[in-house]
Amino acid sequence: MTLLAHRVGKGLEGVFAGEPMLVGTGAFMLELKGKTALVFGVASEESIAWAICEQLSAAGCKLILGFQKRFMSRVFQLKEKLDNIEAFYPIDVETNELTAEFFTEWQNANPGAKADIVIHAIGFAPRPCFDRPVLFVENDPMNTAMTISAHSLQRVMRYALPHLAPNSSTITLTYAASTRWVPNYGVMSIAKAALEAWTRELANHVGPDGHRINAISSGPIKTLAAGGIPGFDDILEHVERNSPLRRNVTQEDVAGCATWLASPLSSGVTGQIIHVDAGYSSIMVPDSISD
Repeated sequence: MTLLAHRVGKGLEGVFAGEPMLVGTGAFMLELKGKTALVFGVASEESIAWAICEQLSAAGCKLILGFQKRFMSRVFQLKEKLDNIEAFYPIDVETNELTAEFFTEWQNANPGAKADIVIHAIGFAPRPCFDRPVLFVENDPMNTAMTISAHSLQRVMRYALPHLAPNSSTITLTYAASTRWVPNYGVMSIAKAALEAWTRELANHVGPDGHRINAISSGPIKTLAAGGIPGFDDILEHVERNSPLRRNVTQEDVAGCATWLASPLSSGVTGQIIHVDAGYSSIMVPDSISD
């Protein structure tokens, strides 16, 4: 098979169905048959993590989902939607012990199993983080937000590392508020900045063994978590009006990038923050300033 001109016009449907795509002289494929992904962060059908599950599954990847017990009934309803979901295990990344339990249960059921892909789509801040100016947020809610939204990447990788297949790919999700002020995002801005720092640190720690870690900086997307941010609809409207593509991105846009990062096509990419935001991160002064 060759990559013909009509292939470009056809789009990526065939690729996501597992059809080989040849690039240059090397037969690199967006083909994940025989691969296993650990996915953390599915909360509902609107989750970015769920869209990633759908595209990984379409590429042939087997899925092991880690879920929060408070979302158990909602997550279990999704099981019948993807044949490639092999198992669900509870996980709570707030402590080492609770994080380790996921890996213990997985290994007990599948001794010696290896993961080729890890999706870290975990983020949470208690309500008090948004109810007052960031200067006055107390330590407990702030520490919870930092632990779950940022430091959990280190915790997940610590327990995943013995069970990673060669040349594994880990993907986490961040947001542009890590480097720029966003109204009402507060403590989560600091958590996302820490998450990106963890991405670079961990990429350099596990890179010599062939493992990769990258972060996708998504544009704003209406999800269960985003619904708790005051003024979020206004942010969506602003980005749609001012991004170069004049639209907001979707869960599927992010999932497409994640699937690429999970594949051999991105084998030379690690420690990076990749923006999937309709180009909004390239804007300094928006065009609408003259309106």
